[in-house]
Formats: sequence, structure tokens, C-alpha cells
Amino acid sequence: MTSNNPTILIIDDEEVSRFTLQKKFLKQGYNVISLDKAEDALYLIKNEEKKIDLVITDVKLRKMDGIELLRYLNTLENSIPVLVLTGQANTEDAIRALRYGAIDFIRKPFDVAEVLSVARNAIRARHEKEIADAVGKYLDYEKRRFIIDTDISACNVLSYKLTKNLPSSDFCNRTTAENLSLALREAISNAMFHGNLEISSEIRAEKGINGFNEEIEKRRFEVPYKDRKVAITYEYTGDFVEYTVEDQGPGFDYRKLPDPRDPENFLKDSGRGLLIIQIHMDEVTWNDKGNVIRMKKFRTSRKDSENGGNNVSQH
Repeated sequence: MTSNNPTILIIDDEEVSRFTLQKKFLKQGYNVISLDKAEDALYLIKNEEKKIDLVITDVKLRKMDGIELLRYLNTLENSIPVLVLTGQANTEDAIRALRYGAIDFIRKPFDVAEVLSVARNAIRARHEKEIADAVGKYLDYEKRRFIIDTDISACNVLSYKLTKNLPSSDFCNRTTAENLSLALREAISNAMFHGNLEISSEIRAEKGINGFNEEIEKRRFEVPYKDRKVAITYEYTGDFVEYTVEDQGPGFDYRKLPDPRDPENFLKDSGRGLLIIQIHMDEVTWNDKGNVIRMKKFRTSRKDSENGGNNVSQH
């Protein structure tokens, strides 16, 4: 057994259950920490004395119960997967545990082999996720193109997917990446709603957000709007990242956009999304028709990130 092996934290105030699990995991080559109180586990995790790969906890403990511990663990920046053990009749506890983020629950009396199988799969999944999250450090060049319908879920997923590797590639810090994700989300949603569905900002001003959303749902199934697509092109070079968003609507006159440097414009719903784009991107340009927006962000050093700065152009 080495320090490189996964570490399992077992919390159960029933000594027989705790010993049975400890013996099984040790035999399989895992590091095991065995405790009978959630408070001791909380102290251990808070003080980061050892990296924990998986927590196995009974729901019913003497003071702090397993649900309270679970709720705390899921507030951590690097959350720890939790497998919950519960009594045969405690269905409500199992449901609560899942709602608070448990990866699974197993009823007592448990099959040790089943606990081991669930634990092994959870640790493997976490390891694979860590690798996927860190893949950005290997990124040298990438170019991708997506075609999507009017689907806000697709908009949100792509906005995250096309910015998540930027911090690990040392292109920018995490805050800047989140700002770029926000700007990209605004550009895609603008292309969907204002571009393809041709819903003006005035409708939101007149009818409010509910009226605006009702108009979206109505036009999504009407001709000629329903078959229109949004094309998103992404290119990463290491020196810059560029996003191009194209809709199939009639376009608009970008020359009439409000000045992003005027603080009063932040109080207006109309054009606010475009202001967010202009603030977070270094270069923003449109085609003559106004149905294609191109956004570019240059690599930022730590000093540049602190000082900020934009170069917004309109062509």
C-alpha cells in the first residue's frame, strides 16, 4: 500500500460495519481512514491532512449525521464523492442524500462486494474527470464548428465547453474564462432570439421577461423562424481565442449600438447583452449585414489580467 493509492474515509458508529469495510478495502490495496464521528471527519477534511478520494458514511450517527456532513462536503471547491449507507427502512434518508449530492446509497445490511464495486467506479469516474478538467494544459491549437437550433441548453453547454480549458492552458485566469463564457452565451442567445426569431428588445421592455419568453416559445414553431440555425465557430491558437456566431435572420444595424463606455447603458435591458460582450472581449466586429459577430480575446498575463483593458472595433 502506497500514498499513491486512493484513500477511503469510512464513517460509521457501528464498529462491526466499519471494521468489515476497512478490512475489505485494505485487502484491495486502498488507504483507509476509519472514524466513528462525522465531526472528526469534518476536522480532518477541513485541515487537509490527507487527500480523500471517497467518503463512505452511515446516515445515522451520534451527533452530526451523514446528511449534514454531505451538505458540507458539496460546498467545497473540490467536492468529494460520498457513498451513503442507510437502514433498510430509511427511504427518506436515501432520497435526501441523493438530493444533497450523494453518488449512491446502499442499504444495510450491505453486500461488501457491492460497496467495493460502487466505490471503485466512483473513484475511477472522479479520476477521469480530473484528467478531463486538466486537458487544457496540453492544448496547442483547436478549431471547431457547431450548428444548433434555438435551444438555450445547447447555448449554455457550448459557452462552458468552449471556455473551460482556457485557465488550465494558462491562457487566462478562471475569472476571465467565466467572463468569456458569459459573453459567448450572450452572443449565442442574441443570435437565437433577436437574430433567428426576430424578437426585438422592445418586446421585453413592454411585456417583461414572461412576455419575452412566451414570444420565444411561440416563434420557435412558426415559419420562417423554426428552421433557422445558429453556427458557432471557435478557434484557439495560444495567442488568442476567437468566436464567430452567425444567425440566419435579417441582421441589424450594429452602428446604432449604445456606447459601452457610458454607465447609463447598464441600466437598460435593450442592448445590455452586447455591452457585456464588448466589455469582456478585446475585439468585437460584425459583418455588413449584422448577422455575424466575431469576438476575439488575446492571451493575458497576470499583470494584464489585473489591469484589464479592451479594444472594441466595429467593422
